[in-house]
Amino acid sequence: MNAEANGSSGISLGRIRAAMSAFALGFGALIVAAAVIAAGVAPAEALPSYARQTGQPCAACHTAFPELTPFGRRFKIGGYTMGGGDWKGPPVAAMYMPSFTHTQSNQDSPPAPGLHTNDNLVSQQVSGFIAGQLYGNVGSFIQITSDPTVAGTTFVDASDVRYADTLKLFGKDMIWGLDANNTPTVEDPWNTTASFGWPQISSTIAPAFGPPLTHIENGYGQIVGGAGAYLFWDDMVYLDFTAYKGLPQNVLYAFNEPSPSTTDALANVAPYWRLAIEPHWGDLYWEAGTFGMYGRITPGRQYGYGTDNYLDVGFDSQIQYAGDQYSLTVKLTDIMEWQKLNATYGMGGSSNLNNTLNSFKANASFVWDHTYSVGFGYFNIAGSGDCNLYGSGNNANCTPTSIGEFNNSYISSSNGNGLILDLAYLPFSHGAPFPYSTWNVRLGLQFTDYLHLYGGTTNFDGSYIGGTHDAQGNNSVFAYAWIAF
Repeated sequence: MNAEANGSSGISLGRIRAAMSAFALGFGALIVAAAVIAAGVAPAEALPSYARQTGQPCAACHTAFPELTPFGRRFKIGGYTMGGGDWKGPPVAAMYMPSFTHTQSNQDSPPAPGLHTNDNLVSQQVSGFIAGQLYGNVGSFIQITSDPTVAGTTFVDASDVRYADTLKLFGKDMIWGLDANNTPTVEDPWNTTASFGWPQISSTIAPAFGPPLTHIENGYGQIVGGAGAYLFWDDMVYLDFTAYKGLPQNVLYAFNEPSPSTTDALANVAPYWRLAIEPHWGDLYWEAGTFGMYGRITPGRQYGYGTDNYLDVGFDSQIQYAGDQYSLTVKLTDIMEWQKLNATYGMGGSSNLNNTLNSFKANASFVWDHTYSVGFGYFNIAGSGDCNLYGSGNNANCTPTSIGEFNNSYISSSNGNGLILDLAYLPFSHGAPFPYSTWNVRLGLQFTDYLHLYGGTTNFDGSYIGGTHDAQGNNSVFAYAWIAF
């Protein structure tokens, strides 16, 4: 049976109303939690480290945090060292994310020990930061994260340390810098690449089935270390080159990464490149660029089968109007990936030696007075069909010899697409009296609607179970509180 079936999909008002009634109690709990935390924080401790350092409100760097304004991008390119504030203490900050997730159908089993098959209220993330000027021209964004509900571990998250200075080149001002980080694209100043790409927050316990991602989006984070150089010439042309190497197991253990002995290992020195231009006219900024990476991976550190080779090439564009009263940001990103799966094919994990995958995202965000945010996005994943990599054992004509990471598609397809709607309220970003104007609090609702998963709408894995084995069964309503202090 082909998993593709007739059926409509979309974010309907009826479905939104039904979902909202299901999580109303959970979202109310989030608001109470946010209020309790805000009330319990002394003013001297309530300011995020960058705001303390610069003396600027959060609205100077963010349209709706963490999405950056032109000023915020230049603060990052400049090495996180701009001053202007009265704070003379250490550059530290903290973040807490409680969340509530409701999916259209119950999951087959709880997503983590102690949770339910639906309607889960969790402490999604707790993070501490060393973020700001460390010494002179050296600044940082170092993040230590704990996922207390799902993973139960504390680890070094995506982090970035850089040195930046200025000089003249061809008679024009230029910022140049050196950068070290542990996650490709975390160094990028635009919100069009994988790190900090929209939506910048999503549920960690849904969906039960999600489409695959390219390796630069989901394959290198926190298992590599990179060092490189960048420049930003004439306030318009940005160029970055970084070389990455896989972190050895003892370093991964020291950073408390999960399962260091079975993580993928980067076999080569992997180059990452980024080129972008950002001309602007008053408050209107337009960016167009390209980025990419080539990595040779030993999957699961299972040596003796060669490596899986991934070439990712991305193109992106962003148009942003960042005025005093409102901002509008429109972003497009397309990543093309070519895979040569020597190791996975040799171990029986893929049916094809060569595959392709394409990840396309388009989204727009409107923010009024840095306080009310509406964002809408579309995503599409498409690529080669592969029985062993994506296939389902329910298809007798294509029974994987060794089920790969995704045992999902009756027609062995990676294809999927969907819609995301995000509504947020940011009470302390702009216009509130001291000290609230420098706090970061974001209260939001996010609706995700899967139009297709693994090439189908209903019964995409051929199991006839229904529920989350239909694309729309994975639709979710996600309520969150994002609190930084």
